[in-house]
Amino acid sequence: MSLPKITQENVHIFIPLKAAKVADRFAKSHGISKKEALLDFYNSKTYDVLEREYTKLWHEGVTYIYMELEMEEASKS
Repeated sequence: MSLPKITQENVHIFIPLKAAKVADRFAKSHGISKKEALLDFYNSKTYDVLEREYTKLWHEGVTYIYMELEMEEASKS
């Protein structure tokens, strides 16, 4: 049995768990609530890239995605 092909229409299946884990780490490192961290992540460029199947960011691990978010935050300062 082969696995289904990941497309833009089904990539959303992979995102919620990774988003929750990234937000949890972000909340702890920035001393904010998990809700605030999740909203920050949802409104980030990193999340925008994560939602696009062709970028393959959804394929990366939580640590990699978290580091991308941290680099984005650092560039804002």
